[in-house]
Amino acid sequence: MSTQARALLIGMLGPALQAAGVAWDLLEHGILARGELGSLTFGHIISGPAHLMMATGFAVSLICIPLALQLAAAPPEEIEAGTADEASSAFGLPAAPEAKT
Repeated sequence: MSTQARALLIGMLGPALQAAGVAWDLLEHGILARGELGSLTFGHIISGPAHLMMATGFAVSLICIPLALQLAAAPPEEIEAGTADEASSAFGLPAAPEAKT
């Protein structure tokens, strides 16, 4: 898979979650339960599954879009040369223990 395709998939993850939440909400309130629009409460807006999915998509977008931009701008040798040890040190994680044979 090309770098641009990977960047596009990573960058579109959050907006795809948001779109699924919007579609769910439109289906729920626009088609299935039209009479309940007048009885919406703040608690429903905060804790409704479709609204939570939209909020999750927004949070994922905040993380994934900058990551996708970095991936798209990185030179190919920097992307392919990465190892697990380099990735763990970039995030401040301890290196994997050596296998004893």
